[in-house]
Amino acid sequence: MPSFWMAVALAAGGFVCGVLNALAGGGSFVTLPLLLLVGLPPQVANATNRIAIVLQCVAGVWTYHRHNVRPWKDVPSLAVPLVLGAVPGAYLATVLDEEIFRKVVAVLIGAMAMTVFVDPKRWEGKSEGGRVPLRLYPLLFALGFYGGFLQAGIGVLLLGTFVLAGGYDAVRGNAVKFALAGIFTIAALLLFAGAGQVQWAPGLVVAAGTILGGIVGARLVIAKGARWVRVFVVLAAVAAIAKLLS
Repeated sequence: MPSFWMAVALAAGGFVCGVLNALAGGGSFVTLPLLLLVGLPPQVANATNRIAIVLQCVAGVWTYHRHNVRPWKDVPSLAVPLVLGAVPGAYLATVLDEEIFRKVVAVLIGAMAMTVFVDPKRWEGKSEGGRVPLRLYPLLFALGFYGGFLQAGIGVLLLGTFVLAGGYDAVRGNAVKFALAGIFTIAALLLFAGAGQVQWAPGLVVAAGTILGGIVGARLVIAKGARWVRVFVVLAAVAAIAKLLS
């Protein structure tokens, strides 16, 4: 069990993580280093961090739903390739070094962030609907694989996919991102727990802050709209790339 001040730091880091994930993504780059500071080995920190992600996603979905942002109809079908990818990704995370994946994902995040400048109208428009075409389901499988393996930065990639290819606006895309991230992260968390790599005490402390941060961040997205999200997508992408390549 972490000391009092370390618990305060973990909860505060969780809050920042929750806000960042709600706005764009990349919050795990805050909580993972904190979990390492507590003394958790890298693989255990990676696994333990999923507790906060799952609970934050639940809080975020509830916040969007409560504010009548409810783009849930395609969530079950989109969850299938993500979960199918997350399970083997999480398994590999229990046995494999993450260095190659970090570099690949840094490139993907950078490419996605550039589209904010190339096609800004996609990010700033409004849409009542959205639908990810079947041809992109292999991409969702790959994103699920990475999400199961490392998680950090997956929110940026998912949001970019839903906005640029799925026809969602940034607000509704964020809501769908929360729902799907929660589903496939549950699958990964169960696998990590089965492998004995989850430390529940520090994970729940982080989760306490992350839940509150997720609610605050979701309300900011709803209130400020797509332009606000677009700014934070770029900031999150830059921070994620720097951390992945460091």
